[in-house]
Parts: sequence; structure tokens; C-alpha cells
Amino acid sequence: MARFGKAPALAAEEQARGEGLAARIVQISSDPSNPSRGSLPLYREAARAAFETAAEYGEQPELPQ
Repeated sequence: MARFGKAPALAAEEQARGEGLAARIVQISSDPSNPSRGSLPLYREAARAAFETAAEYGEQPELPQ
């Protein structure tokens, strides 16, 4: 269960941010002449951090014991 009242909203925002970053990574990677290619490691790290935050603050279903 989420730790804070606004956590599900934060999780949703971070999920959307991660997905946007992932789409940008694909766009940059598919164009060898894209001037942002040097920044791909930074984009990847930002996407990873966004998805981690989304997972951390998202509400997780309780599994039966």
C-alpha cells in the first residue's frame, strides 16, 4: 500500500514521465544523426529513476498468503 496520500498521483506522473522518456530514447536511438545521441545515458537513467519511483509509490495488490 502507498505510504502517502498523494502517492498514487505521484506514481502515475512518474509512470507517464518514464514512458515519455522511453519514447524519446527510441526516437534518438533510431536516428544516427540525432545530436542528442550523446545524452542517451542520461535519458536512460532518468527513465529508470522515473519507473523506480512509480513502482515504489504505486499501490501494489496484496498477495494471498
